[in-house]
Amino acid sequence: MNGPLAALERLFERIFERPAARLFGTAVEPVQVRHRLERAMDSAGHSPAGYVPDRYTVRVNPGDLAGLGDTVPSFAAALVAHARSQGYRLPGRPAVELVADPTVAPGDLAVATSFGTAGGPAHAGVVGRPGGVPVGEPGAPPSGATMVFQVPQARVPYATLRVVSPGVAPREFPVRAPSVRIGRGEENDLVLPDSRISRVHGLFSARQGGLVYTDLGSTNGSFVNGTRVSEVALGPGDVLRLGDSTITIAGGQ
Repeated sequence: MNGPLAALERLFERIFERPAARLFGTAVEPVQVRHRLERAMDSAGHSPAGYVPDRYTVRVNPGDLAGLGDTVPSFAAALVAHARSQGYRLPGRPAVELVADPTVAPGDLAVATSFGTAGGPAHAGVVGRPGGVPVGEPGAPPSGATMVFQVPQARVPYATLRVVSPGVAPREFPVRAPSVRIGRGEENDLVLPDSRISRVHGLFSARQGGLVYTDLGSTNGSFVNGTRVSEVALGPGDVLRLGDSTITIAGGQ
């Protein structure tokens, strides 16, 4: 949603959202936070490698924070779904943090974005409040400036892959290395005896404690929860289908 219609929609949101909150004293609702997070992802732009940010800090008035409850997991899941629907590339599973900020007016909120994984670029973007000045972490550069991050070492996610292949008993494969290559050939870390899988099909990689899957130009493709993907951040419960085999992502050890 980066075309003229999306820009017009964002304009109307800026015109009506904040004034309405101030006039009527409405509390911040979870759906409002979700929409602003999605808009922040749309507005942040892509890194030179084609990624969108995976770290989101939401600042709200302390009175509004108390009313949001335990909604952070749903916000992260919504960002994953939005990225997939728009065809964005995420360097890792999104992390959302809610922060109480008394300088934010009741009913209003501000979102700051950044890249927190090894796959992200060396810059951070700041999304300002509608009609206001940019809001970011203390000492953050103005919007449009560049902040250099040290690339962290990949952390092993210790995830478990539940593998089901034709003619083979179901098994569990613990991920204990920063990368796991998968395919039909014996040279892979995880070998799947499936004739519809390429000799070297895909790659699991650890990025900031999360698990990312990359299709390595396979013939028949890779599908996550029914959608064909080239690269995607995975979480518990996601199902990766390669040929006639399925790999379900389970939690860490």
